[in-house]
Amino acid sequence: MSLDDLRQQIDMLDRQLVDLLVARARVTGEIGAYKRERGLALYVPQRESELLGARREQAAAAGADPDMIEDVLRRVMRGSYTSQETALPAIGDTGKSVVIIGGRGAMGRLMASLFERSGYPVRIIDVDNIDTLPDAVSDAGLVLVSVPIDRTEAVIATLPTLPAGCVLCDITSVKQKPLTAMLAAHAGPVVGLHPMFGPDVTSLVETGHRGLPRPR
Repeated sequence: MSLDDLRQQIDMLDRQLVDLLVARARVTGEIGAYKRERGLALYVPQRESELLGARREQAAAAGADPDMIEDVLRRVMRGSYTSQETALPAIGDTGKSVVIIGGRGAMGRLMASLFERSGYPVRIIDVDNIDTLPDAVSDAGLVLVSVPIDRTEAVIATLPTLPAGCVLCDITSVKQKPLTAMLAAHAGPVVGLHPMFGPDVTSLVETGHRGLPRPR
């Protein structure tokens, strides 16, 4: 066969590959819609591990490089998860607002987008409208403090009285002092969080995969 003949075969296979990826994306989109309707988790680690393990075995049996096949599949799967996360299932009362103090910062904007995609009303509080905080928290189901570490305790100390059932939480990378401050400021539920990701993530699924070993 000539070089042109071989290249035509490559072109044909590439077109088939694109068609398969489009078909796969369509099915994963339907899976995402099914899960959202039923409040199911979009990401199931065991399912992903089993899928990658099976495809690695298939690649090895066919004489292909299992690492290369896994790399391709991981990239495809990340794209699928990102598209499925365009809307996130809400598991709480979407009639109560989420108030994000520091909501115009990078992490605050990320958190706001997640709650908005789940259907929660989000109220952003920052330095330019801090005077509206008492009204903003009057019917809040969650107050999230997302400010620089050196300001966290001071901000918590100035919080107005929150509804009894409102959850107060912070997302700083230090925990003892902010948690103590929150317990002093609010008699209701208090949660100290430390997200293991930054505002640059495009999908929350990414946060569970950086540095993880390949399945064997």
